[in-house]
Amino acid sequence: MLSECLFVSEAEQKSAISRLACVAACAGVLLAILSSACLMCAVTDAAAAEDADQKLAVVNVSLVFEKYEKVPDVQRRIDAKYKSQKDDLQKRADDLSKRNKELEQYFNQSTTTEVVFDAIQRLRKDQFAFERDLGRLNESIQDDYTKEMRDVLTDIRSAVRGVAEHDKFDMVLRSPDTDDPAPVQKDPKTPPNPADADKNTYLALNPAQTVAQLVERFNRNPVLFGAQTVDLTQSILKKLNDDYSKRSPDGAGTK
Repeated sequence: MLSECLFVSEAEQKSAISRLACVAACAGVLLAILSSACLMCAVTDAAAAEDADQKLAVVNVSLVFEKYEKVPDVQRRIDAKYKSQKDDLQKRADDLSKRNKELEQYFNQSTTTEVVFDAIQRLRKDQFAFERDLGRLNESIQDDYTKEMRDVLTDIRSAVRGVAEHDKFDMVLRSPDTDDPAPVQKDPKTPPNPADADKNTYLALNPAQTVAQLVERFNRNPVLFGAQTVDLTQSILKKLNDDYSKRSPDGAGTK
């Protein structure tokens, strides 16, 4: 009787082994899922900890560009370089305007004298030469501005990098209101304060007047929201102007 009770058929043994194998497989899958979940949690926690340790800062690029003392110096240098050519073109423009008015009365006449015809032809030839020379001058001025402004932007990037590395910031962004600043409220009864130009950017002092301008400023804004971070604008400006003053023979901002 006892041997009959302990006897298990071969079919039952195979069925039991199959069930044990299934249980083991399920346990292995569950263990793998739990391991992956733990690993993901560990990675997420590490990333969160790393993000928490990151130092972020912002810079008002528009203000830096407008208050960098090299920028007006560039304007003065280029104006001085091309002053004689501008003066010459202005004299030619005045002369052409005067001659055009003198000959205006003959333009619509069906018959003109040979003298008037020759005068009109000379005027047109001189106008063509004037427009050609004006175009060449504008191209030269634009080329100079492009080169100088490229140097200015290089200076700004270098200053941002230097301050960020010195203060150990991981990332520096343009401040959210750089391209869409809150407009400065002006009291119509109060005379304009010249000091406002030193405290605010052109965009802040000249708010958008049309829907197109509003949309353009909104689209140009790189940051829609940002928690309060360190503003490096004044540090960048100080470094830029101090370094430029040292490089400039007569000091920065000379008139």
